[in-house]
Amino acid sequence: MVRAKDKTTDRRGTTIVELTIAVAIIATVFAAIMPLFAGVRNSADVQWANLEMVQNARVLNEQLCRYLAGARRIVTAGSSASNDGYLEFEAADGTIYRCDLGTGGYVEFGPVGDLSELVGPVEYLRFICRGIDDLADSSQTLEAIRLVTWEAGLRSPGALARDKAIGGACYLRVAPHRGTDEKRSATYDFSTSRPGVDSFAFAGQGKPQVPDELGVPAALFEADQYDLIQADDGQSHVVAVSSESLFAQLRMTFQLDQDPRDLASLVAAWKGKGVNAHSARADGASLYIWNYGSSCYELVQASVDTDAEITLAGSGSGVPAGYVGGAGGRTVVLFVVSNDRKTGQKANILFTDYAKVDVAASSGGGAVVP
Repeated sequence: MVRAKDKTTDRRGTTIVELTIAVAIIATVFAAIMPLFAGVRNSADVQWANLEMVQNARVLNEQLCRYLAGARRIVTAGSSASNDGYLEFEAADGTIYRCDLGTGGYVEFGPVGDLSELVGPVEYLRFICRGIDDLADSSQTLEAIRLVTWEAGLRSPGALARDKAIGGACYLRVAPHRGTDEKRSATYDFSTSRPGVDSFAFAGQGKPQVPDELGVPAALFEADQYDLIQADDGQSHVVAVSSESLFAQLRMTFQLDQDPRDLASLVAAWKGKGVNAHSARADGASLYIWNYGSSCYELVQASVDTDAEITLAGSGSGVPAGYVGGAGGRTVVLFVVSNDRKTGQKANILFTDYAKVDVAASSGGGAVVP
């Protein structure tokens, strides 16, 4: 009798030849697709490096244009042929700013003596300054400079992307020279002067109640906000304190036409109100003026504890010329602050309706501060 063949005894394993062929096929496939993965990776690295350099270029140009557009004057500048260029200029608020190439290969920017790294790394930085009478050729006559251009060579942060050369330019909107025909008396407010050019306002919150340095608060008004404080018309700019124990603050600067040595009087005025909703805290506000001789704010007038709109006005205790200064020599700085701090969740708000500075010059000249 013939027995049926047991099918279970006919199974075979993978042979060495078959396994070798399979490994060869897989290796061939990987060899074919690996360059594709490498290409994708390299393309991503290049795009990332290019985006990084574009971002650096944007930050550099925006920062310089923002500050230079309202600068009063160029203080000093390096040679246009130097790869380690630098530029110092007086901003609208009287602060002297500097931009240069630091030792670490990064562009530095900030107030003189307090620079911080802005962008980089860069191979070179050049500034080219041009005068008002000839915008085609570079000028080293500081008083005549109106156009500033810059060039920088950005180093690529990636191994495959190329370095990039960038550039920018800014025209200084400097007030025209007024010559010797100066007014003997005038009122400076945000309607008679040019906001953002000859006058500026800054709002914020902070402590101590009265800062011991200029530049606080530092948040510059938007263009449409000046409309709220340029006239005694019932419209008010509002500073609302959002954090515990802070004061509402407002700083204003006005550039005068008169020579400070000729001033016979200088009177500051502010109209508004300070409202502190906490029952145990005081309402009202106080007006200060910066004394350049003592380098501190001096109280002009403080209101009583009231949430009604009031007018604060007066002069400093010294000669008028002592309250005019800054890098340009003709800036008056006023400071208004809430009489008390924010407590808990209760509101602490400073309303400003109007502010001004009245000056009068004597024909024989005023006193000179030593």
